[in-house]
Amino acid sequence: MPFEKILLIGLGNPILGDDGVGWVVAREAEERIRAEGGDLEVDFLSLGGLSLMERLIGWKRVILVDSLTTGKQPQGEVISFTLEDLVDITSGHTAAAHDTSLKTALATGRQLGADLPDDADIHIVAIESQHVYDIQEGLTPAIASAVPTAVQRVFSLFKDMQST
Repeated sequence: MPFEKILLIGLGNPILGDDGVGWVVAREAEERIRAEGGDLEVDFLSLGGLSLMERLIGWKRVILVDSLTTGKQPQGEVISFTLEDLVDITSGHTAAAHDTSLKTALATGRQLGADLPDDADIHIVAIESQHVYDIQEGLTPAIASAVPTAVQRVFSLFKDMQST
């Protein structure tokens, strides 16, 4: 099986406080991965649903990093799962009221013949965050302190994905 490049996407909006954590983690993870000789493509996006689905066309393995607001975890908890494991598709930023969920967008894209990764090959690293609509640059202390753990999680996922 030939080596396939991995796509890392930091999701969020850096002017909305903790919603920008996906960009911070993706930037730091990119630096660490490249320092270790890893090769990947990195993007920083403020979108979801159909637009995010379009960005995934042609990729087989993807890591998404985002904030997540479930109210079920303490602030700053780092959670990782695959899109296949995501039961509540309206949690966090994978869905919007004026768009469709990422799972639904991917299913639609596949039905239309788009070359998209399987849900099991889309890995999500999320940080439980409550202040994702505050207009401010920078992260709250609880979220900033979770960044190293999230970077390590992305790095570990990258290494695991690279070896399979």
